[in-house]
Order: sequence, then structure tokens, then C-alpha cells
Amino acid sequence: MIMRIFTALFLVSWVSVSSAFGQPDSEGADGISIDNQTVIEACGICHITDEPGILSRISYRRTTPEGWQRTIKRMVSLNDMILDPDEAREIVGYLSNNLGLAPEEARGGAFEVERRLIEYEYEADRDTEATCSACHSMGRILNQRRTKEEWALVVAMHRGYYPIVDRQSFREGGMTRRDPPAPDETPERRHPMNRAIDHLAEVFPLHSSAWAAWSANLRAPQLEGSWMVSGNHPGSGPVFGRMTISAGPSGSAEFTTDTTLVYARDGRSVTHTGQSIVYTGYQWRGSSEADAATWRQVMFVERDWTSMSGRWFRGAWDEIGLDVTLTRVDEGPSVSGVYPRAVRTSTSGQEVSIYGANLPEELAPEDVNLGAGVRLLEVVNVTPTVASVRISVEDGASVGDRDVFVGRGMLERGIAVYDQMDR
Repeated sequence: MIMRIFTALFLVSWVSVSSAFGQPDSEGADGISIDNQTVIEACGICHITDEPGILSRISYRRTTPEGWQRTIKRMVSLNDMILDPDEAREIVGYLSNNLGLAPEEARGGAFEVERRLIEYEYEADRDTEATCSACHSMGRILNQRRTKEEWALVVAMHRGYYPIVDRQSFREGGMTRRDPPAPDETPERRHPMNRAIDHLAEVFPLHSSAWAAWSANLRAPQLEGSWMVSGNHPGSGPVFGRMTISAGPSGSAEFTTDTTLVYARDGRSVTHTGQSIVYTGYQWRGSSEADAATWRQVMFVERDWTSMSGRWFRGAWDEIGLDVTLTRVDEGPSVSGVYPRAVRTSTSGQEVSIYGANLPEELAPEDVNLGAGVRLLEVVNVTPTVASVRISVEDGASVGDRDVFVGRGMLERGIAVYDQMDR
């Protein structure tokens, strides 16, 4: 009798777990092989399998450096994993480079790693968004790729660590509002968590053509040199400057940086000194010190290695930050911005500053072209990084953006002409 009860309970438990976890993908479920000895020794204690080079859970997931770092922190805090800092850095680096995201895959969730405070709506499947974002940002989901079985295991992990999620959003009848299931839904499909697993496995699979192409082409970027910086600091206005990137001491993907930024609104100058690592060939992760504060740098390096963009934010207060774009400086003049950017029609003698790099020492009025209806009256002062000029804007000049030329340097839509303020 006892044996029959135990057998029945086992079968019920197995059916429940099987339906919750889903079945392995029929296609593309092969795990990604791992050949780093530090990863194998540190993680293989618990994540061992019978297949050489394959670690359970780990080989069936791809994510950002932040995602792998979060996983390691959880292993240390909850599972007594012991790592020294050098081992942890090596593991994050290896997994980010070999089980990471292609640029096309990472852009959708960039707001998460850039710590942007935005109202994001995941329009591909609103039920999945409601299920996942009841507890955390949808950006965490956008930055992961898994097999169907692995997505199901993530759901199971949440239910184990945080049982309240069943009532919040995972099971039918939870607190999160959503459209009712279709009348013909099976009992398992009536639960939002199972519908989310199906959607995530289809849209964010482990294997993709984007990752196959990028991983085959992966290499350490060559970023040493001088870079022009332009950006905006909410509350403080436009920022312009220059960053010098030098090779770091520990590897081809590590760099040291020296940056000088000028706030155009008040002329204030700030110097950043820092270091960075580029993961997966394009994911810039840096830190710098400026005015006794620590800043984090998260940027995308474009595949031609001539520009990168992203956000710098305070380490302790990530709502404080800069939106930045960096452009590699060559031998010729370059233009990064104009302040003030907007000039009004029927004005004369207004002084504007043109920021850039390698601006000509002998800058003549004919070297500067601000477009139809905007005439340069006088060059007030010139340095290699900023030129102050006086301009006039004709009465009746066409309203709109103008490209800015300084010698052979050009900034698209660098200055705007307006005739009145909208109220």
C-alpha cells in the first residue's frame, strides 16, 4: 500500500515537473561547448554532465557580462561557491565572449545595462511582459538566450526561490491583469508562465544566425588612439571633449583611458581617468574617477571600430549620467558639436562655439560653412578643439537643420535655424 502511494506521488510529481519544464528543443538544443579550465573546475562541481565540454545550465544559455556576473554572485551567496576575484573576472570574461550576445541581439535590451530609467513596453507579447515584469525589468529577459528547457528551468527556479510569483503572475488567476486564455487552451497552457516559456523559447533561442555569424568573426578590437567625445548631461547640457585610449596591462581587450570633458553651458572642465574591458568584441565596460566620484561606462563599439556610443553613469547613483558618442580622430579636422545649437532668424553678431578635433590654427571665415542663410562674420578664437565665431542669420532664412563644415570636417545636422519659440 505504501509503495503504491509512493509510486503514485512520484508519477504525479514527474508529470507536474515535466509539464512545467517543457521538453528539450527538437532542433538547436545542443549546448555550447566550454573549454576554459577555470570555468570547468569552478562550475563543473555542480554543473557536471556526461558529455565532455558541456556544463548543465551554463552551456544552454547566452547573456551579457552583467548577466553572467549576476549569476556568479547568486552562486556565491546562495550556493557557497568560493572564488577569488581573478577567477571571477576570468569566468565572466570567458562566458561573455563565448556564450554572449551578438550586437543585433544586445541592442534591444541596451537600456537595462545602461541603467536608463525609461518606460519600456514589450509589444511582441504583452502577456509575457506582464508575467516577467511583475517583478523585474523586461530588459533582463531581452538580454538572455536559452533553450526551451532552460527557459522552463528559469521559471522553476523563480517558483522555488520566490513562491509568491505563482500568485503574482505565473499561474492563472494571479494578480496581474491580462487577457483571459482562449476557450480551447489546455490546462497547462492556461497558466501564463507556460505561455511565456513557449514565446521566449521561440523568440530568444540559444542558437541564432546572428550569434553564429558574430562568434565566427569575433576578435579583440583595436581601439588605441584619440577619440572625440560628444554628449548630453541632463540638467547640465551639452558636453564635448576628448578621450585617449591606451592598451591595458593585462590583455588585448583591456584599456586605460584619460578623458577631458568641457560643459559648453558654463565652460566647466572635468577629467576622467579610468580603465575598461571590451567583451564579445563590442561591449565596452569601463570605470573612471572624476571629481572624487566613480563613474561606470557602458558603450557599444561599432564593428568598424570608428565610433561607439552609450551611457556613463555614477556608480552609486545610476540615475545621474551622460549620453555619449565617441568618434575616432584621424589626421584631418572633425566636428563634434555646436553650442548653442539653435540660432534665430534676423539676428547678427551672435557668438557660437564649434567643438571638434584638429581644427585649423589659421581658420578663415571661408573655411566655415553653416548652410544657407547663416553667414560667418568673424573668427573670434581658435584652438585645436574649439572655435569661437560670430554669425548672422538672415531674415527669412529657411527654418531647419544645417550641416556644419569646418575645412574637410563635417557634422550632419549640427546647427538648427528657428524663427520663433513654440508655446
